[in-house]
Amino acid sequence: MFGTEFQSQVANNLITQNSPVTIGSACVAELENNVFVLLVEIEVQVPGPDIEQVLIIRLTPAQAAVLIPQVGRCRIVNQIPTQAPGREVNLICGFAFGQNIFLVFDVETNTTDELVLVRVPSCPIVG
Repeated sequence: MFGTEFQSQVANNLITQNSPVTIGSACVAELENNVFVLLVEIEVQVPGPDIEQVLIIRLTPAQAAVLIPQVGRCRIVNQIPTQAPGREVNLICGFAFGQNIFLVFDVETNTTDELVLVRVPSCPIVG
């Protein structure tokens, strides 16, 4: 469905036309055993506040195997990444899967731009 050729075509179309819409970073996350998603950060630079959104696309294990060497794996951690000199951390969004909430952070330095997922257990509703 979304092979490397498709991703390259999308990236080339967005980047080569001097478009204000670009792909920031992308990675594949394994949310649980053999459950994969592709996260793609879309950045839009127009007058007004910057627009950053993440698209999340469910993948089969075969699709993930093709994409992981190209875009890498998302880091999934249990603590919120911290800001530091030369390192910017922005919360983009959150999504629910199974018994967890995943917060998606954009972590940028002068040389890197990556999406980091923070796994947070969801609270049960009693009563």
